[in-house]
Amino acid sequence: MKKLFTFFGLLAAFTSNAQTPITLSRVDFPCPSAATCGLPDSVLFTNVPIAGNSVNTTPTGANSNWNMVPLTNGAVAYQNFFPMSGTPLIFQLVFLSCDYAQPLLGNNVVGNLPITDAYEYYNYAGTGNSRLEIKGFGAYVTIPGQTTALPLPALYSSADVIYQFPITYGNTDSSVSGYSVNIPLGGTLGNITIKRNQKRVNEVDGWGQITTPAGTFDVLRVKSSIDRVDSLITGIFPAGFPSKPVEYKWLGKGKKIPVFQVNGTLNGSTFTPTAITYWGQSPFPAGIHEISSNSDMTIFPNPSSENTTIQYTLAASSDMDMYISDAEGKIVARFHFRNQSAGTHNEILPVSTLAQGAYTIKCISNKEVVASKFVKF
Repeated sequence: MKKLFTFFGLLAAFTSNAQTPITLSRVDFPCPSAATCGLPDSVLFTNVPIAGNSVNTTPTGANSNWNMVPLTNGAVAYQNFFPMSGTPLIFQLVFLSCDYAQPLLGNNVVGNLPITDAYEYYNYAGTGNSRLEIKGFGAYVTIPGQTTALPLPALYSSADVIYQFPITYGNTDSSVSGYSVNIPLGGTLGNITIKRNQKRVNEVDGWGQITTPAGTFDVLRVKSSIDRVDSLITGIFPAGFPSKPVEYKWLGKGKKIPVFQVNGTLNGSTFTPTAITYWGQSPFPAGIHEISSNSDMTIFPNPSSENTTIQYTLAASSDMDMYISDAEGKIVARFHFRNQSAGTHNEILPVSTLAQGAYTIKCISNKEVVASKFVKF
């Protein structure tokens, strides 16, 4: 009988320590309302160069472990989420009903033509905001022989669905989307039509833990396979550019962006990564002299001309709002970080666009306010 109790005791202990997959909902992704979430909003991430770095995307299934360290030479940047009012007016008119916009990162092309000042437009849709979809994108496209980049508001005929909520292990879904935009040029070229047709298949193919340079996180892994054809059609010739993008996303609670993401293209069975990014906070730089002066908040370097880092400690999990005010008390920048865990955090704030002078940085969390002076030179 004693052995039987011991067996059931061990079984109970094992069961209580067993990991279970997380479930993600709309609240774990960017908030669509500036009034309730403080948009425009920023999430720190690191953009990892492809050269010299490799990652293993093959583990799948239940209770997987992905180890993505070490990664070298990463460049810290921000992923921003903008309200409609923060994007070019010509695109606002097309995507008026969308919840928020996200600037496209990196070098982008459409129909083999370069685009700049590009935004993807996102919308929560369905009963109870049951899905997050891309309604299209707005960008300025450069056409050979033209001296001015032309606006390209590309509204999908049907939305590109990137997540169905709740996101749980084993989920699969798909969507078909596309657009056709006619640009009248006249002259020899005449009109140009830029088209896209694509099918996205999303599969939540794994769950477990991932380790990145920013820490270890409980995640769901979503694999998105896209079959895409971009076309450029003129009066002289039509040209199609087929591609098979693949996106691997490791999603964690409250992070807004993937904890880790690898984008690439598939050629036959060969996957070639084109972008590697991970959510996270910058490490505390060694040898930096701390100039600022609040026991609950450290700003370094100070003074600074480009970026400055704020280190702060939370006694309990909380949202964190940061405000930068000029000498007259006017707020010149605002940042919002959702669901920050208890402990010490480092956030890099871009200050290169601020005029030279003295500023106050104020941090608000758990109804507590701390402030410190900062000098931009």
